[in-house]
Amino acid sequence: MERIDLMDPDVFVSGVPHDYFTWLRAHDPVAWHDEKDGTGYWLIARFDDVVEVNRDWRRYSNWLRASSLEDPVSEEELRVRRLVFVNQDPKQHTRTRKLVRGAFTPRRLQQLTGQIEAICADLVDDLLAADEVDFVHDISRHLPFRMVARMFGVPEADWDMVLPWVEQVTNNQEPAHNPGLSSRFEVQRKALEYGHELIARARRDGGDGILAELLDARIEREDGTFDQLSDDEIASFILVVVIGGVETTSHTVAEAIGLFADRPDLYDRLTAAGECPPSLVEELVRWGSPAMNFRRTATEDHELGGRTIKAGDKVVMSFSSANRDERHFADPHTFDPWRTPNDHIGFGGGGPHFCVGAQLARLDVRLMLNEILRRVTRFERTGEPQRLRSNAFAGWLRLPVTATGR
Repeated sequence: MERIDLMDPDVFVSGVPHDYFTWLRAHDPVAWHDEKDGTGYWLIARFDDVVEVNRDWRRYSNWLRASSLEDPVSEEELRVRRLVFVNQDPKQHTRTRKLVRGAFTPRRLQQLTGQIEAICADLVDDLLAADEVDFVHDISRHLPFRMVARMFGVPEADWDMVLPWVEQVTNNQEPAHNPGLSSRFEVQRKALEYGHELIARARRDGGDGILAELLDARIEREDGTFDQLSDDEIASFILVVVIGGVETTSHTVAEAIGLFADRPDLYDRLTAAGECPPSLVEELVRWGSPAMNFRRTATEDHELGGRTIKAGDKVVMSFSSANRDERHFADPHTFDPWRTPNDHIGFGGGGPHFCVGAQLARLDVRLMLNEILRRVTRFERTGEPQRLRSNAFAGWLRLPVTATGR
């Protein structure tokens, strides 16, 4: 089969190319792809191979060239990327995760549950009060953004300024969010500067919020001295949590609504159950795979899937493909909200890079769908949806619908 340029974000405007991934899994599961403006890369298509690459940080490094598909254009950009633990390898990665883990403890999630439920109730109020909504723009993006903004002390007066920055950074290939198609690094600077303002405010005002906890976090080094996060690291952590939370959660909830509008029989079965089953959340993440891929860089020559990968080669794990692997999932192209077991890799598939915010994302989605299932009887499409132009995130740019309340 002719190669598809998976670096081209226009490829995904018509949807994830699942037919292509199905062919790769069957015929070329570790497939070399030339790259128009880059070095080329190996595309890893099968579930087991993706899990192996994701877990073997010694052979497949995040630190060398970071985890985004596109190479950093300068050493300064690479330096900034490496401030974020997703672009680090152990021991540095282990050290950073220890310092930030207080942001997502079970106790913290329990404290946030009431706030998330209130946000969900407000958003469903807005949904039912409108004759028609663009579910992405008007509803789903606001759930994770409001939650994360409150976590980090972003004043509500700043929300209308900060949310477009987040979307411009995350969806920098989408002209609707980034009209000039400025580079991600250029756009990040504004967001990082704002992060430093939040840190300065938390340092000045004190309190017991997450930022205060990150400022106070300490771990003991081997020599008995103490290590802590720099302000640059905290600002970068804020950015990656906001980006990761807003995009993946927003797209997962919107994916559910598209399915509910197309499958009223399925929606009726779910409403009859009374609440969102945890299996529904897991199947939405598997089915949609909102984070489509991550990149690694090989540290040594080796064999994988019968191919010889050289030190320095770019290796791209396709979560979109792995989560539809026929070798691992029964009937993978069928959406089954009661699928059990469902050990998808939408949150990373184990290893050191398992998503630190996975439990918060699950909680956001479950509580939002609980509110929807309780209060909405039917969704209908009111116009043509539009996919996001992105080679990183799978989701909707626009999803016009109407909702009928109980």
